[in-house]
Amino acid sequence: MTNWSELSPREHPPGLPRATQRQLQPGVTRYTFVHDDLEIDDPSLDISGRHFVSPREYGFSIRGFQGGKTAWARDFANGTMLVVNADGQSHVLSPRGPSRVLFVARDGTLLQDSGSASLAPQRAPDLATVRLTLVATVDLQGESPEAARALLMRMVDRAVLAGASPGEPDVRVVEHAFEGSAVLSADSGPSSTHTDFSQLLDL
Repeated sequence: MTNWSELSPREHPPGLPRATQRQLQPGVTRYTFVHDDLEIDDPSLDISGRHFVSPREYGFSIRGFQGGKTAWARDFANGTMLVVNADGQSHVLSPRGPSRVLFVARDGTLLQDSGSASLAPQRAPDLATVRLTLVATVDLQGESPEAARALLMRMVDRAVLAGASPGEPDVRVVEHAFEGSAVLSADSGPSSTHTDFSQLLDL
């Protein structure tokens, strides 16, 4: 197992957010964090999950580690998330290939390495694109319509990441993205607390 010990160890300041372990699909879990009200599991991709970005966009910085390795790193209350290239040696990433995302606990235990995940038997995927439009009426409970919109997006995102329930068909979401979201005005419907957004799911 690769040792990810920093050349210049640092104290984790109080008040850091926690990274959350989520099941992306049956047998596959990842540590995620919230950015702009959406959960991110790969900091080398934008919030749509389609386009390459620098992890710097999510608050990561370059750090040196023993053995001459470098990585994009960001601290959380329960550990440190690292982003490295496919070889696991450098912070220099390529938009032409997947990056490796690691999560190291506070005691140095490696809890996640997306590059070492076992690969399922390869088969030709049977893909379909599904577009859903959801209009929801919410009881604000004293919150703002914008807060309700953001919460509803997080709820849908969590449901998609959780996958099918036991006993349901084993349809797996390969990638998904929000096409847009908006709080409708009073003239657009019976209530100004309607939230309308479309979600594109590639199955």
